Amino acid sequence: MPMLQERHQALTEGGHVLLEHGGSFQSFISQAGNDARKMVELIVEKIPSYRDEATYEGKRIAFYKRAQILVADFWGMMEARGEGGVSNVDWLTMFADYRVPQALVYLGVLRYSDSLLQALKNGERMSSGDRREVEIRGCSIWSVELIKERLRELVRQKDGQACDVNSAIIDFYLWPFAKQHHKEMAHIPIHLTRCIYY
Repeated sequence: MPMLQERHQALTEGGHVLLEHGGSFQSFISQAGNDARKMVELIVEKIPSYRDEATYEGKRIAFYKRAQILVADFWGMMEARGEGGVSNVDWLTMFADYRVPQALVYLGVLRYSDSLLQALKNGERMSSGDRREVEIRGCSIWSVELIKERLRELVRQKDGQACDVNSAIIDFYLWPFAKQHHKEMAHIPIHLTRCIYY
């Protein structure tokens, strides 16, 4: 198993935080009130292995994929129970990994440059924080934000009412779509980055 030491460290960090709160994630996350953004910030502050950050053109870029998906899953679970209560969910972005960018390329939302596509087809590994990896993830986030705004506009035009679709819901659609259609999109390479962040 690759990165066994890093995986063990990540589990240990999360375990320590849970032990400090009686083994309850809900107890831990309640410190952030019911705000999705504050929840992500709390997770990233208390569990270092969730600090999915890169430096791009001299600026810190924070993806926080695992922290965001953890909050989104918690929100989804609370909604399914009928308890709701998580606010500011629209602050969450899509969960920038490797499978959703592949789906976005397949759907014609993203297009890779010839040189990037060739590097991906050659199986070139990108380190976490590599400019190309950051751009793929960042452009995927921006693409989903544009999809979200377009969906909201279409609903407003059609129904005359607001639509509460958010980026997490779009990601929850795109990721399984990519898995279900993996054969059709096999010609679109995913970027290869070995890290603990996604």
